[in-house]
Amino acid sequence: MSEKAVSFCKKILPGVSRSFALSIPMLDEIMRVPVTIIYLQDRLLDSFEDEISDKDISMERRKEMMDQVVELFRPDNYHAEKTAAEITSFAEFMPVDPLKEMVANAVLLREAYDSLEDFVKEVSYKWLSEMNLGMKKYLSKEINTFLDLDEYCYYVAGTVGGFLTDLLVYYSYVSERDYDILLANYNTSGQFLQKVNLIRDIREDIKTKKKHYWPLKSLNITIDGLLEESNEEKGMLALEKMISDVKTHIPGLLHYYNSIPLEMPGYRNFYSLNNVLGLATIEEMEGNPAVLYGNEPVKVGKLTFLNIMKNPEKSFLEKIEKYNG
Repeated sequence: MSEKAVSFCKKILPGVSRSFALSIPMLDEIMRVPVTIIYLQDRLLDSFEDEISDKDISMERRKEMMDQVVELFRPDNYHAEKTAAEITSFAEFMPVDPLKEMVANAVLLREAYDSLEDFVKEVSYKWLSEMNLGMKKYLSKEINTFLDLDEYCYYVAGTVGGFLTDLLVYYSYVSERDYDILLANYNTSGQFLQKVNLIRDIREDIKTKKKHYWPLKSLNITIDGLLEESNEEKGMLALEKMISDVKTHIPGLLHYYNSIPLEMPGYRNFYSLNNVLGLATIEEMEGNPAVLYGNEPVKVGKLTFLNIMKNPEKSFLEKIEKYNG
């Protein structure tokens, strides 16, 4: 195992994802390093999809570079250093220093990836390729309907759930019944978290990235109408519909959780923390005009967060009970 490369992955993680930097260390030891490395692989792809300004890269070139990220992690790419060098040349266009550092060290991500078992490399490449297909599709396709939103969230987050589930099954014993339940619900788990983020970040996405992921056609509202405070009644109705949609995924969270093997307590904690923070964020956003008109994204309160961190599983089960009771 490339100690330097893996150490870099561990070091850079908190800078590129505060939430996963909290939950990944909770994983069972056998999964911790693989998930850290593969998360950064996905984050690298996401950086080319979402972080570089349109003025710094054409649509065609953006898609080409996304393909290059996937190529970097093709298991039998024997020219990965050349691929990494091309990716590294875009580091200066990343908006924040941790992303610049991650992109500038793409070759270390590949070195860390090479240390993984063949099975892990194969399934991660499969899911990364799938993620890339969908991301590229929605670079040039607007999200107009809730069906579009479901598909987009599958590609960017359901695929992550698919990889994690493949890894869970590989590293533990899962009964046939539980396997079927995990397969039936990994996508809804990913969609849940992604939709929570897209609801929370709507104002910031429009203001800073000039893009959004709300199905405005189905919501029967325009961007201006959504963010204009004088149109608050219609804006809050749109928010209510978005919250109602994300809640449809909540029953699947419990189905998935109940099928995680007891021998993987770290994974249960990891899954619980990610999703209880999502549930707590919904509570903060529901009926809250600050989602649309506030200066900053709505966040979970400090005391709530600290209580969740004391026992993520207990907090998850308590919060989800009100939806599944």
